[in-house]
Amino acid sequence: MSNHHIRRATADDYQAVMDIGDVLFGLDYLQQYYHTFIEDPYARSYVYLVGEEIVGFCSPHIIDDGTTFLMRGSRVKDEFRGQGIYGRLLKHVYEDFKDTDTIKRDVMTTNNVNYEQKGGLKNTHTFISKKEILVYGTKLTDADLPMISPDDRPQTFAAADMRSLLDCSESCERLFPDGKMTVAWLPLGLLPANLKYMVPSNSLALQTRATDDTHVSLLTVGSALKCQKGLRYMCDVFGRDATPLRHHIISHLQNASSLTEGFVVFEIILESSLRDIADHIMKDAGIPSLDVPRKAMVLLEKSFG
Repeated sequence: MSNHHIRRATADDYQAVMDIGDVLFGLDYLQQYYHTFIEDPYARSYVYLVGEEIVGFCSPHIIDDGTTFLMRGSRVKDEFRGQGIYGRLLKHVYEDFKDTDTIKRDVMTTNNVNYEQKGGLKNTHTFISKKEILVYGTKLTDADLPMISPDDRPQTFAAADMRSLLDCSESCERLFPDGKMTVAWLPLGLLPANLKYMVPSNSLALQTRATDDTHVSLLTVGSALKCQKGLRYMCDVFGRDATPLRHHIISHLQNASSLTEGFVVFEIILESSLRDIADHIMKDAGIPSLDVPRKAMVLLEKSFG
Protein backbone atom coordinates (compact mmCIF):
# COMPACT_ATOMS: atom_id res chain seq x y z
CA MET A 1 0.00 0.00 0.00
CA SER A 2 3.03 2.27 -0.12
CA ASN A 3 1.78 3.77 -3.38
CA HIS A 4 -1.70 4.47 -1.92
CA HIS A 5 -2.38 7.84 -0.35
CA ILE A 6 -5.20 10.29 0.41
CA ARG A 7 -5.17 14.07 0.20
CA ARG A 8 -7.54 17.00 -0.03
CA ALA A 9 -9.04 17.53 -3.48
CA THR A 10 -8.36 20.70 -5.44
CA ALA A 11 -9.99 22.49 -8.35
CA ASP A 12 -7.21 21.13 -10.58
CA ASP A 13 -8.38 17.56 -9.84
CA TYR A 14 -11.69 18.15 -11.63
CA GLN A 15 -11.07 16.11 -14.78
CA ALA A 16 -9.37 13.26 -12.93
CA VAL A 17 -12.34 13.01 -10.56
CA MET A 18 -14.76 13.08 -13.49
CA ASP A 19 -12.75 10.25 -15.05
CA ILE A 20 -13.66 8.05 -12.07
CA GLY A 21 -17.00 7.71 -13.81
CA ASP A 22 -20.71 8.39 -13.46
CA VAL A 23 -22.12 6.46 -10.48
CA LEU A 24 -25.78 7.41 -10.95
CA PHE A 25 -26.60 5.80 -14.29
CA GLY A 26 -26.35 9.00 -16.31
CA LEU A 27 -27.88 11.23 -13.60
CA ASP A 28 -24.70 12.17 -11.74
CA TYR A 29 -24.62 15.65 -10.20
CA LEU A 30 -20.89 15.95 -9.46
CA GLN A 31 -19.94 17.44 -12.84
CA GLN A 32 -22.05 20.50 -12.02
CA TYR A 33 -21.30 20.72 -8.29
CA TYR A 34 -17.61 19.77 -8.07
CA HIS A 35 -16.23 23.31 -7.93
CA THR A 36 -19.00 24.37 -5.54
CA PHE A 37 -17.92 21.57 -3.21
CA ILE A 38 -14.28 22.66 -3.42
CA GLU A 39 -15.15 26.28 -2.64
CA ASP A 40 -17.72 25.61 0.10
CA PRO A 41 -16.20 26.59 3.49
CA TYR A 42 -18.39 23.95 5.16
CA ALA A 43 -17.10 21.10 2.99
CA ARG A 44 -13.84 19.20 2.64
CA SER A 45 -13.27 17.09 -0.44
CA TYR A 46 -10.79 14.21 -0.65
CA VAL A 47 -9.19 12.08 -3.34
CA TYR A 48 -7.70 8.60 -3.03
CA LEU A 49 -4.68 7.96 -5.23
CA VAL A 50 -2.95 4.79 -6.35
CA GLY A 51 0.38 6.05 -7.58
CA GLU A 52 -0.50 9.19 -9.50
CA GLU A 53 -3.98 8.01 -10.48
CA ILE A 54 -7.07 9.35 -8.67
CA VAL A 55 -9.33 6.36 -8.10
CA GLY A 56 -11.66 7.56 -5.33
CA PHE A 57 -13.43 10.72 -4.19
CA CYS A 58 -15.76 11.93 -1.45
CA SER A 59 -16.92 15.29 -0.14
CA PRO A 60 -18.13 15.47 3.47
CA HIS A 61 -20.22 18.53 4.31
CA ILE A 62 -20.93 19.95 7.75
CA ILE A 63 -24.49 21.29 7.86
CA ASP A 64 -27.12 22.19 10.47
CA ASP A 65 -24.98 24.94 11.99
CA GLY A 66 -22.04 22.59 12.46
CA THR A 67 -23.88 19.71 14.16
CA THR A 68 -24.41 17.28 11.26
CA PHE A 69 -21.99 15.36 9.05
CA LEU A 70 -23.14 14.51 5.52
CA MET A 71 -21.15 12.63 2.88
CA ARG A 72 -21.69 13.65 -0.76
CA GLY A 73 -20.35 12.63 -4.15
CA SER A 74 -18.68 9.38 -3.04
CA ARG A 75 -17.23 7.14 -5.76
CA VAL A 76 -14.47 4.64 -6.62
CA LYS A 77 -13.33 3.62 -10.11
CA ASP A 78 -14.88 0.36 -11.28
CA GLU A 79 -11.58 -1.51 -11.61
CA PHE A 80 -10.58 -0.60 -8.03
CA ARG A 81 -13.81 -1.57 -6.29
CA GLY A 82 -13.79 -4.46 -3.85
CA GLN A 83 -10.27 -3.64 -2.66
CA GLY A 84 -11.22 -1.76 0.52
CA ILE A 85 -10.39 1.63 -0.98
CA TYR A 86 -13.62 3.37 0.00
CA GLY A 87 -13.38 1.95 3.53
CA ARG A 88 -9.88 3.39 3.94
CA LEU A 89 -11.05 6.70 2.48
CA LEU A 90 -13.91 6.88 5.00
CA LYS A 91 -11.60 5.97 7.88
CA HIS A 92 -9.28 8.81 6.89
CA VAL A 93 -12.16 11.29 6.65
CA TYR A 94 -13.65 10.37 10.02
CA GLU A 95 -10.21 10.63 11.59
CA ASP A 96 -9.86 14.10 10.06
CA PHE A 97 -13.13 15.23 11.68
CA LYS A 98 -12.84 13.43 15.03
CA ASP A 99 -11.80 16.56 16.92
CA THR A 100 -14.72 18.65 15.62
CA ASP A 101 -16.69 18.66 18.86
CA THR A 102 -19.80 20.30 17.42
CA ILE A 103 -20.70 17.32 15.18
CA LYS A 104 -23.36 15.15 16.82
CA ARG A 105 -24.93 13.11 14.01
CA ASP A 106 -24.19 11.54 10.65
CA VAL A 107 -27.09 11.68 8.14
CA MET A 108 -27.61 10.27 4.68
CA THR A 109 -30.24 9.82 2.01
CA THR A 110 -30.30 6.67 -0.05
CA ASN A 111 -32.67 4.81 -2.32
CA ASN A 112 -34.85 1.86 -1.44
CA VAL A 113 -32.55 -0.58 -3.28
CA ASN A 114 -29.58 0.24 -1.06
CA TYR A 115 -31.65 0.38 2.11
CA GLU A 116 -33.47 -2.90 1.53
CA GLN A 117 -30.30 -4.94 1.08
CA LYS A 118 -29.80 -7.45 3.88
CA GLY A 119 -27.65 -6.14 6.70
CA GLY A 120 -25.69 -3.00 5.94
CA LEU A 121 -27.52 0.26 6.49
CA LYS A 122 -30.37 -1.29 8.48
CA ASN A 123 -27.84 -2.43 11.06
CA THR A 124 -25.87 0.81 11.30
CA HIS A 125 -28.43 3.61 10.92
CA THR A 126 -31.74 4.73 12.39
CA PHE A 127 -34.62 5.09 9.93
CA ILE A 128 -36.06 8.63 9.94
CA SER A 129 -38.48 8.80 7.00
CA LYS A 130 -39.23 7.72 3.45
CA LYS A 131 -40.66 9.49 0.39
CA GLU A 132 -41.85 8.11 -2.93
CA ILE A 133 -39.91 8.79 -6.14
CA LEU A 134 -41.65 9.09 -9.51
CA VAL A 135 -39.33 9.34 -12.53
CA TYR A 136 -40.29 10.43 -16.04
CA GLY A 137 -38.34 11.17 -19.19
CA THR A 138 -39.00 12.94 -22.47
CA LYS A 139 -38.17 15.95 -24.58
CA LEU A 140 -40.60 18.45 -23.10
CA THR A 141 -40.68 20.31 -26.42
CA ASP A 142 -42.63 17.26 -27.67
CA ALA A 143 -45.11 17.43 -24.75
CA ASP A 144 -48.38 19.33 -24.87
CA LEU A 145 -48.15 21.05 -21.50
CA PRO A 146 -51.38 22.55 -20.16
CA MET A 147 -51.60 26.29 -19.60
CA ILE A 148 -52.11 27.73 -16.13
CA SER A 149 -54.12 30.89 -15.60
CA PRO A 150 -52.41 33.70 -13.65
CA ASP A 151 -54.91 33.21 -10.82
CA ASP A 152 -53.95 29.53 -10.45
CA ARG A 153 -50.19 29.90 -10.78
CA PRO A 154 -48.39 29.20 -7.47
CA GLN A 155 -46.50 32.05 -5.86
CA THR A 156 -42.72 32.07 -6.19
CA PHE A 157 -40.83 31.43 -2.99
CA ALA A 158 -37.44 32.97 -2.18
CA ALA A 159 -34.83 32.61 0.55
CA ALA A 160 -36.46 35.49 2.47
CA ASP A 161 -39.78 33.58 2.40
CA MET A 162 -37.96 30.51 3.72
CA ARG A 163 -36.62 32.49 6.65
CA SER A 164 -40.16 33.58 7.52
CA LEU A 165 -41.49 30.04 7.08
CA LEU A 166 -38.99 28.71 9.61
CA ASP A 167 -40.63 30.98 12.19
CA CYS A 168 -44.08 29.50 11.47
CA SER A 169 -44.45 26.33 13.52
CA GLU A 170 -47.70 25.32 11.81
CA SER A 171 -46.12 25.47 8.34
CA CYS A 172 -43.05 23.54 9.48
CA GLU A 173 -45.11 20.81 11.14
CA ARG A 174 -47.26 20.34 8.03
CA LEU A 175 -44.49 20.56 5.44
CA PHE A 176 -41.63 18.85 7.28
CA PRO A 177 -43.10 16.27 9.68
CA ASP A 178 -39.72 14.54 10.14
CA GLY A 179 -38.04 17.81 11.12
CA LYS A 180 -35.98 17.87 7.93
CA MET A 181 -36.26 19.65 4.58
CA THR A 182 -34.66 17.34 2.03
CA VAL A 183 -33.91 19.24 -1.20
CA ALA A 184 -32.36 17.42 -4.17
CA TRP A 185 -31.53 14.52 -1.81
CA LEU A 186 -29.81 16.88 0.65
CA PRO A 187 -31.32 16.49 4.18
CA LEU A 188 -31.38 19.76 6.09
CA GLY A 189 -32.39 20.67 9.62
CA LEU A 190 -34.89 23.51 9.89
CA LEU A 191 -32.28 26.13 10.68
CA PRO A 192 -31.45 29.55 9.15
CA ALA A 193 -27.86 28.32 8.73
CA ASN A 194 -29.13 26.01 5.95
CA LEU A 195 -30.92 28.68 3.91
CA LYS A 196 -28.44 28.61 1.02
CA TYR A 197 -29.12 24.89 0.56
CA MET A 198 -32.91 25.08 1.10
CA VAL A 199 -33.56 27.40 -1.85
CA PRO A 200 -30.43 26.96 -4.00
CA SER A 201 -29.54 29.34 -6.78
CA ASN A 202 -30.35 26.81 -9.53
CA SER A 203 -33.87 26.18 -8.22
CA LEU A 204 -37.45 27.34 -8.67
CA ALA A 205 -39.43 27.29 -5.42
CA LEU A 206 -43.23 27.69 -5.38
CA GLN A 207 -45.75 27.98 -2.58
CA THR A 208 -49.48 27.79 -2.00
CA ARG A 209 -50.87 29.25 1.18
CA ALA A 210 -53.93 28.01 3.06
CA THR A 211 -57.20 29.79 2.35
CA ASP A 212 -57.02 31.50 5.73
CA ASP A 213 -53.40 32.53 4.98
CA THR A 214 -52.17 31.16 8.32
CA HIS A 215 -49.58 28.78 6.85
CA VAL A 216 -48.05 27.36 3.68
CA SER A 217 -50.05 24.29 2.67
CA LEU A 218 -47.81 23.14 -0.21
CA LEU A 219 -44.22 23.99 -1.08
CA THR A 220 -42.28 22.65 -4.06
CA VAL A 221 -38.63 23.14 -4.97
CA GLY A 222 -37.39 22.25 -8.45
CA SER A 223 -33.63 21.83 -8.86
CA ALA A 224 -32.09 21.48 -12.33
CA LEU A 225 -28.69 20.13 -13.27
CA LYS A 226 -26.97 18.90 -16.40
CA CYS A 227 -26.16 15.21 -16.59
CA GLN A 228 -25.20 12.61 -19.19
CA LYS A 229 -28.84 11.94 -20.07
CA GLY A 230 -29.59 15.62 -20.60
CA LEU A 231 -31.25 17.70 -17.90
CA ARG A 232 -32.12 16.20 -14.52
CA TYR A 233 -34.94 18.11 -12.82
CA MET A 234 -35.76 17.15 -9.23
CA CYS A 235 -39.12 18.38 -7.97
CA ASP A 236 -39.33 18.06 -4.19
CA VAL A 237 -42.86 18.28 -2.81
CA PHE A 238 -43.46 19.31 0.80
CA GLY A 239 -46.91 18.97 2.36
CA ARG A 240 -49.98 16.86 1.60
CA ASP A 241 -52.33 19.45 0.07
CA ALA A 242 -53.42 17.73 -3.15
CA THR A 243 -55.56 20.60 -4.46
CA PRO A 244 -52.75 22.84 -5.84
CA LEU A 245 -50.41 19.96 -6.73
CA ARG A 246 -51.33 19.99 -10.44
CA HIS A 247 -50.49 23.67 -10.79
CA HIS A 248 -47.16 23.18 -9.04
CA ILE A 249 -46.10 20.22 -11.19
CA ILE A 250 -47.15 21.88 -14.46
CA SER A 251 -45.26 25.04 -13.44
CA HIS A 252 -42.10 22.98 -12.85
CA LEU A 253 -42.54 21.18 -16.16
CA GLN A 254 -42.80 24.54 -17.90
CA ASN A 255 -39.68 25.72 -16.11
CA ALA A 256 -37.75 22.60 -17.14
CA SER A 257 -38.95 23.09 -20.72
CA SER A 258 -37.57 26.65 -20.69
CA LEU A 259 -34.13 25.36 -19.68
CA THR A 260 -33.52 22.89 -22.52
CA GLU A 261 -34.81 21.59 -25.81
CA GLY A 262 -33.18 18.23 -25.07
CA PHE A 263 -34.09 15.20 -22.99
CA VAL A 264 -35.36 15.81 -19.44
CA VAL A 265 -35.36 13.31 -16.59
CA PHE A 266 -38.08 14.67 -14.32
CA GLU A 267 -38.17 13.32 -10.75
CA ILE A 268 -41.01 13.98 -8.32
CA ILE A 269 -40.21 13.24 -4.68
CA LEU A 270 -43.25 13.34 -2.43
CA GLU A 271 -45.36 11.79 0.33
CA SER A 272 -46.95 8.45 -0.55
CA SER A 273 -50.47 9.91 -0.16
CA LEU A 274 -49.85 12.12 -3.24
CA ARG A 275 -48.20 9.47 -5.40
CA ASP A 276 -51.18 8.42 -7.53
CA ILE A 277 -52.36 12.01 -7.96
CA ALA A 278 -48.94 13.14 -9.23
CA ASP A 279 -48.67 10.17 -11.58
CA HIS A 280 -52.11 10.97 -13.02
CA ILE A 281 -51.03 14.59 -13.61
CA MET A 282 -47.96 13.43 -15.53
CA LYS A 283 -49.92 10.91 -17.60
CA ASP A 284 -52.48 13.57 -18.46
CA ALA A 285 -49.60 15.70 -19.75
CA GLY A 286 -48.49 12.78 -21.93
CA ILE A 287 -45.11 12.39 -20.23
CA PRO A 288 -43.92 8.76 -20.01
CA SER A 289 -42.49 7.23 -16.86
CA LEU A 290 -39.03 5.67 -16.75
CA ASP A 291 -38.53 2.19 -15.34
CA VAL A 292 -35.95 2.68 -12.60
CA PRO A 293 -35.22 0.43 -9.60
CA ARG A 294 -35.15 3.25 -7.07
CA LYS A 295 -38.74 3.85 -6.03
CA ALA A 296 -38.17 5.65 -2.74
CA MET A 297 -35.79 8.05 -1.00
CA VAL A 298 -34.92 6.96 2.53
CA LEU A 299 -33.52 9.31 5.21
CA LEU A 300 -31.20 7.67 7.74
CA GLU A 301 -29.20 8.88 10.73
CA LYS A 302 -26.61 7.63 13.22
CA SER A 303 -24.38 9.11 15.89
CA PHE A 304 -21.20 10.62 14.54
CA GLY A 305 -17.95 8.77 15.01
